[in-house]
Amino acid sequence: MKILLIHPEDSPRRGPWARQEWDLIIDLGKSSEQTAAAWQALCRCPVLRLASFRTPVEDPRQAGNLLRAGFGQLLDSCGLDWWELTSLYVHAQLEAVLAMQRLAVTADVRGDLYCTRPGWPVDAFAKLLGKADLRSLSTSSPSNAVGRMQRFTHALSRLSMSQAFDVACDKYDADYRWRARFRRRPAKSLNAAVLVPSAYTNVSRAAAGYARLLPELNFLLVATRRSALMFDRVSNMTVSPLAGYASSHQRPQEYAELVHRWTQLREKLRHVREFELLISSGILEPLQDWIRSGLAVRDAWSKVLDSEPITAVLCGDDSNWHTRLPVVLARKRSLPTLDFHHGALDGRFLMKALSSDSYLAKTEMEWDYLTRVCRVPSERVLLGGGEVVKPIDRPNGAEHRPHILFFSEPYESSGGRPEEVYRELLPPLYRLAQEHARTLVVKLHPFENSRERQRLVEATLGTPPSAVKIVTGSLSPSLLESAWFGITVESSTVLDCTKRGVPCFHCPWFGLTPYGYGEQFARFGIGCVLSSPGDLAVIPRLLEEWPRRYKESKVGQTAEILRQVFSGRAMPTPALPHWGETE
Repeated sequence: MKILLIHPEDSPRRGPWARQEWDLIIDLGKSSEQTAAAWQALCRCPVLRLASFRTPVEDPRQAGNLLRAGFGQLLDSCGLDWWELTSLYVHAQLEAVLAMQRLAVTADVRGDLYCTRPGWPVDAFAKLLGKADLRSLSTSSPSNAVGRMQRFTHALSRLSMSQAFDVACDKYDADYRWRARFRRRPAKSLNAAVLVPSAYTNVSRAAAGYARLLPELNFLLVATRRSALMFDRVSNMTVSPLAGYASSHQRPQEYAELVHRWTQLREKLRHVREFELLISSGILEPLQDWIRSGLAVRDAWSKVLDSEPITAVLCGDDSNWHTRLPVVLARKRSLPTLDFHHGALDGRFLMKALSSDSYLAKTEMEWDYLTRVCRVPSERVLLGGGEVVKPIDRPNGAEHRPHILFFSEPYESSGGRPEEVYRELLPPLYRLAQEHARTLVVKLHPFENSRERQRLVEATLGTPPSAVKIVTGSLSPSLLESAWFGITVESSTVLDCTKRGVPCFHCPWFGLTPYGYGEQFARFGIGCVLSSPGDLAVIPRLLEEWPRRYKESKVGQTAEILRQVFSGRAMPTPALPHWGETE
């Protein structure tokens, strides 16, 4: 038998392997059943998908349990656990290993094993199979200069200049040593302020919305990346880059001690099969660099808390250790801390503990997801913090709405293939647009490149059709109001549509996220879940039955909740567990 392993960045449609005959193809990326069927017809051989061996919700939960094996062993001088802070960055690879173990038991891999390119996750799967003679059909490799240059060039092509600048700083100035040279330390604030750490525009925008509710309070937004500065400012929020608080001072002795402890922990983790595969594949190698830069970032946040009159911390992304650090440091100083999420749901609570005193849920749907699915203690989740999710009464026949709004995503960042998503969704959507005199609008995510996606649209639909429009930038109310309906693979934009009374459909069969978002949306009547590409053709009939029955969210008085939290009166502050202790 000749068996081909397809790397997540490759496709059987093109490449030197496309001209060969195969007995079995195994896709190690994320693809749908429809994609596998198309590949099977094209290559005239069976296709196995790693995605079909994944278990949503349970895989992230099991990954979290595995990660906890290393808690409490990489404590720094401040009592911070650097394994807990950084290991969340490898949860996706750990979930892939869990699926690969199931696939290895099922797949008949007797014969010659080939791959489209080496590297993760191909090498790990070959090792799991006990195949030492894996043959690569690609001239590039992650370990040679050609491969690194190709990956770097392709990555840059998908980014704007601003995004490329942030990526370069993250890679080459992670400890802020150079940026600090060009930033004066901000003048000390005279008024007490709520600290808002932010790394992204969406987090900053959401935090600014909360600041508007409390004009009597001052907020200090400290940005770890330049993209976090790009939002509409509010009068009671001061903005400053973290680089202004950074120092060139190094801590070589503390770093050396942590590296020594990491070496010991790594050897312990090797006895766990899942971690042994990650270690042998080099997935955990960056952790040593994260610790080096992390100590400098920790000291910069400590300087913020030492030099500014901070009274509380409002964090919108505690999965990012750069913005989680000030939360943990503030709790050690007995300052009130509050977490929120800029999107509809945060499935990473399946594997992480809540770092803040409490969490602000925007809707009943979010509260239910956190407490029921993620098992966050209900007494630490406060309900309030968003608009009521209630459909606006907007009969579809009242006036002509000219757009079919497709919300695109950077699918490649989670192991998906944009080409296959577009192949499945755009042709039937384009036919609907033509049949009903509408325009198909492809609304891009900020992390998508418009030129690249335009080429993908043209390749999918043929010659550039006048009825397809590419839209970038923030999602405007006017664009939503013009939509006949919206459609997404699996995104919080379905909630944005619901708030505006726009019918929205989501297509979770691609399996790009393992968090059970689609099921939770359906549980609360948010949008309509489609089960296959064939359902796209019946959308007009489904629209005739719209609006659907929704469960309305009964949210509390957001401003009053925020006041109580920031004053320390909302609820007794839960005792901070020993760092590394699970809850």
